[in-house]
Amino acid sequence: MGTIESKSYQLRVRVTPEELDLLEKLRAERNRGETRSDLVREAISLLVKAGSNAEGRALNPKTQARLERLAILLKREPQQVEEACIEGILDLIELKNEVPLIVMETHLHLKYRDRDGKKESLSGNGLTQAEPQSPSLE
Repeated sequence: MGTIESKSYQLRVRVTPEELDLLEKLRAERNRGETRSDLVREAISLLVKAGSNAEGRALNPKTQARLERLAILLKREPQQVEEACIEGILDLIELKNEVPLIVMETHLHLKYRDRDGKKESLSGNGLTQAEPQSPSLE
């Protein structure tokens, strides 16, 4: 048994039936095949990051929702999307690229989904798009 599987790295958390229902609802809404434990681990990770230093600041709810929609569209974890966005900004500045790779990838995802009859975008609460070439993050 390695150190990660060791009992000293396990945490038991008691939750009320209402909290358990909310966790299950969130898990179902995200529709990523996660377990409730995955959600709790993610929440703990966010708390630890935010509490440790300025690097892990939480996003405002509107931006977090946009990030989640992008992650779903790109079939990536939100942290991976954040990193790709930062890399894209640096590429724009340092390499004088016209369009960051993450933007081109998003356009391609939207284009192919539109081709399959699934009109999507990143705007609003739904995923509908009027103009596939310019996805909105509003």
